Amino acid sequence: MIASQSRRREMLAQTPLFGEVPAPLLDELAAKTRGVHIDAREVLFSKGDPGDRLFLVASGLIRIGVLSAEGREVTYGMIRPGEMFGEIAVLDGGPRTADATAMETSELLALNRKDLLDFLGLHPAQALHLLAVLCERVRRADDLLEDIVFRSLPSRLAKHLLVLDGAMGTRDTATGPAILRLSQQEIADYLGISRESVNKVLSKWEQSGIVTLGRGQITLNKPLALEQFFAPI
Repeated sequence: MIASQSRRREMLAQTPLFGEVPAPLLDELAAKTRGVHIDAREVLFSKGDPGDRLFLVASGLIRIGVLSAEGREVTYGMIRPGEMFGEIAVLDGGPRTADATAMETSELLALNRKDLLDFLGLHPAQALHLLAVLCERVRRADDLLEDIVFRSLPSRLAKHLLVLDGAMGTRDTATGPAILRLSQQEIADYLGISRESVNKVLSKWEQSGIVTLGRGQITLNKPLALEQFFAPI
C-alpha cells in the first residue's frame, strides 16, 4: 500500500494532468488521495458502475475492456504505471464505460470525483491538461479502429505483441527473449477475434522460431522479426 504522502505527490507530479501544479497545491491534492491494492485478476470496477473515483497506477497493469453481447471480452487498452484511468465517468458524472481488471497485482492511487472537480474549479488551467489526456485516449481508439479496418490479422497481432513487449515484457538479459505473461485468449480479447485465429498465426510463427508458446505466456524469441509483418499505413 502507498503510505507516504511524498510518494503520492511525486506520482501526481509525473502525470500530464498534475505535472505543472505548484508544490503547495500538489501537497494538498496528494493528501486527498488514497492507496488501493488490487490482486491479479481482481475487478476494480465494471461497466455501468458509478464513476466516483479517478485512478493512477503506481505499479502493476490494469486492463480496460468490455464484455460483448456474445460473451467475448474486448480489450480497449492496458494502463501502465504512471498512467491514469477512469476519468471519463468522473468528469461527466455518468456510469463507467468499461470494466477495469488487474492483469497482475497492482497498487493504485484513487482521487474522489468531488476532490478532482473542486480542484479543477479552483484551477481551471489544469483542465487543459486533462483535455490532453482525453485526446490521447481518443487517438488510441482511432489507432485501434484503423488497425481493425486496414491491417491483416498477422499485422495486427505482430504490432500488438511488440506493444506488449514494451509495456510488460520481461527478459533475463537485455538482448534475450521477451516473456509476455498473457494467454492467447487474452491476446484475442484485445484484438476482438477468436482464440483459434490467434493460435493459427502464433503456431506458424512458432514453427519459424519467432515465438515460443507456453501455458499462460508467449516468449518473443525474435521481436525484430515481427516488424516484417506490418508496415505504416
